[in-house]
Amino acid sequence: MQEYQIAEEVAALELIENLTERAWAEIEDKIMYALKTFIEELLEEELTQRLGADRYERTEERMGYRGGHYRRGLTTRFGHIEDLRVPRPARGSAPFTLFERYERRRWDVDAVIGRLFLLGVSTRKIKGVVKDITGIPVSAQTVSRTTAYLEEELKYYQERELTDDVEFLFLDGISEKVREIGVEKKVMLCAFGIHEDKRKEILSFRMADSEDLPSWRGFLADLKARGLLGKKIRLIICDGNPALLKAISEIYPFHKVQRCIAHRMRNVATKLKKHNQKPAMDEARLIFSAPNKKEALKRFKAWRKKWIVEEERAVRCLEKGLYNCLHFYDFPEEMWKKIRTTNILERAFREVRRRTNPMGLFPNADSANRIFYGITDYMNENWRGSHLKEISAEYLT
Repeated sequence: MQEYQIAEEVAALELIENLTERAWAEIEDKIMYALKTFIEELLEEELTQRLGADRYERTEERMGYRGGHYRRGLTTRFGHIEDLRVPRPARGSAPFTLFERYERRRWDVDAVIGRLFLLGVSTRKIKGVVKDITGIPVSAQTVSRTTAYLEEELKYYQERELTDDVEFLFLDGISEKVREIGVEKKVMLCAFGIHEDKRKEILSFRMADSEDLPSWRGFLADLKARGLLGKKIRLIICDGNPALLKAISEIYPFHKVQRCIAHRMRNVATKLKKHNQKPAMDEARLIFSAPNKKEALKRFKAWRKKWIVEEERAVRCLEKGLYNCLHFYDFPEEMWKKIRTTNILERAFREVRRRTNPMGLFPNADSANRIFYGITDYMNENWRGSHLKEISAEYLT
């Protein structure tokens, strides 16, 4: 008896599932039919406006006649429309605003594919997602080409006017491999800002052959010409690149420059003997965890006295840049961890590398710029409207 009841329940569930699938299939068919009809009506209306007359209408404004229809498919965000009736003029062609003449996918579908690619979703998975959504498979080459729509956005981003309300300016570069004549190592010069209202934003980036003085000078001069005059800048944070430091002194003179303590500590570590690295570095880190600048200097003097004989090169390295490593003490304590390193920009670079590492190298400079912009735009969108106190530990530790 119990087995019979179970069998009846299974049969009932199967019936409900089948009815549900049929119901949704009918609903989807009706939606696609309505969408197809709506698009065809839009095309007819657009052609009417171009010809200056409706079908069989006699007017003095008429500029041509209809020449029947042709059939084509169109992939939309709601699925693929088969056998779409597209009107055409008797003479010439009529490029519709809805789609280009030979387009087979709407731009919004390409945009979705491109965004998934930029967010790190593998090409294989994207192909599966697109096929599930539209019913049409795409090739790996198509996935890469769909990022091309970013070209105009990139141009605007790199030329737009900047607001002069940045208080903390972070500067650094990220190296990438680009295939040109051979495989060339390029660098993306990047500027990250925290505004007065605590918004954070990647302000700009430019591809350069290296982090030399002309490249950094040109990059900073471009920021200034676009509106970042530096009137509100309270601190500039960067690594110890000599070319960058000189460019800053030329373009943004009289501003405090905080040398990234993470970069400085790495430089010190490379100059220590292997058996001294752990004890010396553990003690050196205590300098930058002091409760104030006076105590930090006191700890450095004690560290210097202990290690100057055995590790003179390391001591001289830290001593040389120490003054510029301690500017963060001039600000409220709750900000120290955020402004004493370029970690906030390095975390952003990590997101870029997460996407680009599987690629090995960029096929060309244009591809590198588009993909870098796509990731930058995505992060800026996530950061827009945020406040410094709300920055997650992922980006600030």
